[in-house]
Amino acid sequence: MTFRPGFWRAFGFGLAISTALWAVFPLIMLAVAPPPPPARNLLMLGGNAVVYSCTYAACFAFFRWRWCRDWLRISSAGLELASRGSSPMIVRWPAVESVRFTRRWGTPLLEVTPTGPHGVAVLTAGASMPPIRTRDGRDTFEVEIWLTRPGRAVLRSALADHLPSEHPVLAAAGPTR
Repeated sequence: MTFRPGFWRAFGFGLAISTALWAVFPLIMLAVAPPPPPARNLLMLGGNAVVYSCTYAACFAFFRWRWCRDWLRISSAGLELASRGSSPMIVRWPAVESVRFTRRWGTPLLEVTPTGPHGVAVLTAGASMPPIRTRDGRDTFEVEIWLTRPGRAVLRSALADHLPSEHPVLAAAGPTR
């Protein structure tokens, strides 16, 4: 099963944010300029809100979708992952020491810690690996799972199918969305 960022999820997120901001704008306008604006101005403001919200959401979704090259695939062989600017690599299931769902600056991440380099294979010779972070003295690979489809709940259940039941990711099953 492959998990990638979804264009329509990013569009929906951008539309929700921009619509919320455009809903607050008239309140700020009324607080700054107490006389109520004529109905024509409110209608024009509403039309601008629709046009600008949709434009912002489409641009946000397009650039987020094009920029984010993080993806992961779960198969019987192992956990295959890639980041922007790197070659795909696979961590075989026996070599997975820990898998954690974390957040950095609000962005959800999947951190994979292998037991050692023997279980990690880069799928394209001579290519770079995804970024490596050191956590508690161990090398950890991380992939953004923000706005991925089919979703974090499906990702958690797919990991549960391949990891032993006493694995830490299954024991610490917090909120998935």
